Amino acid sequence: MANVKNDRNKKLRNTLGMIIFILLLFYFFYTFYYGNNDNSSVEEGQTLSIGQNAEVHENQNEIQNETQNYIDGELTLVMIDVGQADCFLLKQGDMTALVDCGTRSTGKDAVMYLNNMGIKRLDYVFGTHPHDDHMGGMYDIITNFEIGKIIIPEVQEDITTNWYIKLMTEIANGDYSVEHPKVGNIYNLGDATMKVIGPISEANGNKNNYSTILKVTFGQMDIIMTGDAEKEVEKDILASGENIDAEILKLGHHGSDTSSCEEFLDNVSPDYGLISCGIGNKYKHPIKSTMDNLQKREITVYRTDENGNVIATITPTDVEFSTMPGDYLSGEEVEMMEGK
Repeated sequence: MANVKNDRNKKLRNTLGMIIFILLLFYFFYTFYYGNNDNSSVEEGQTLSIGQNAEVHENQNEIQNETQNYIDGELTLVMIDVGQADCFLLKQGDMTALVDCGTRSTGKDAVMYLNNMGIKRLDYVFGTHPHDDHMGGMYDIITNFEIGKIIIPEVQEDITTNWYIKLMTEIANGDYSVEHPKVGNIYNLGDATMKVIGPISEANGNKNNYSTILKVTFGQMDIIMTGDAEKEVEKDILASGENIDAEILKLGHHGSDTSSCEEFLDNVSPDYGLISCGIGNKYKHPIKSTMDNLQKREITVYRTDENGNVIATITPTDVEFSTMPGDYLSGEEVEMMEGK
């Protein structure tokens, strides 16, 4: 009986020893692979288990959803047809901005369009540079709407044209908040931002090169708006190292060959190009070489001489347009087709 009991005790000790060994082995295995892992911070090159991968992806999705919810709604961009001129409306949430105002004569068309949209207030009115086809209609705009801030370049030379004197007199005598844009300035438009990225150098008597250049950002979507800035200004911006990658480019100077140099187009790398110009304009805008450069890069074009008013509805990740795209014809070719 003693031998049997000793055998049982020996077997029991061996079994317990094996269980303890297995438990210790499991403990060391678990500590080695999982003990130092923190699911909220994964180091580069670290391998995750299937469960941990799922948790990390879930956390990433939560962050993405929070970001999406924070940037609410849509950004509306309207290229208002004001003939051979510029006028762009930006609206996000309850805030609005107007970038350029048409001419002395077509500024009234812009006023009518804004009234039809039910707009009572413009938080920002940008006049990119002191030419009639960009700022000529500003008098009608600022005297017909409640204005938050007027943003116009500080012009060095005297301008004696009647429309400009009338506008400056109204601004000086009225109750307006006026600011001169500086590179780096950021203006908030709801959940969108408008950053001044140019011009960098002096205009040196070329009024086109006073043009305020804006980068508008909404979520992952960007718009570059260039006024009439010419190639010298574009090259300054390229040299500055500013990130100008964008989905939408408002082409400079109505599609003239003085703007939109190939290097600038390649760095912006837009999917869509906007051209504001009038049918049969005396400058033949847009110019054939510019349109050829757009076609070569497969940049989809929207243009007021063919499309009229163009509305872009922009979400944080995408954009839809209100019309079918235009074509790659030059202004001269469009005029010839209209004459047939």
